[in-house]
Formats: sequence, structure tokens, C-alpha cells
Amino acid sequence: MDYILLGVLAVMILLLVQQNRRRKKDAENLLAALAVGANVILHSGIKGTVIEINGDDIVIESTPKTKLLVVKGAVRAIAPAVTEAK
Repeated sequence: MDYILLGVLAVMILLLVQQNRRRKKDAENLLAALAVGANVILHSGIKGTVIEINGDDIVIESTPKTKLLVVKGAVRAIAPAVTEAK
């Protein structure tokens, strides 16, 4: 009985570790794909375009002439480019 519980606990721990590694790898890939001109969404929900990358910081423009300096870790996703209908 004790061996079954230990086995289940070991499997749960392995699944958690694997999930954490995958999440960390996905976050690293996201930051590596970050480039000037990319449309990004921050964890706070702010959307903007990357206009400058300085080490661990990025400058985004959320509205014309409004620049925000944020850390790269604040980027949640790289949004697809939005085309404006005319």
C-alpha cells in the first residue's frame, strides 16, 4: 500500500517538473522571438508595438507618441499583426 502511494506521488512530482520545464522553455522562446516592430501583449493587458530593445528592457508604443519602458518578462504574447481596413 505504501509503495503505491509513493509511486503516485513520484509520478505527480515528475509531471509537475516536466510542465514547469516546458513553460520555462516556451517563455524563453517567446523572448527570443521578440524583435523591433513586433506587436506584443503585456501581462497587464497593454498592447503595443516594440520600438526599441535595450538588454532586459523594451520600449513599446501603445498609442502614437506614448512610449512605455517595460521589462522583457512582462511580455505575455506576441500578437499577430493587425491590418487596418480602409
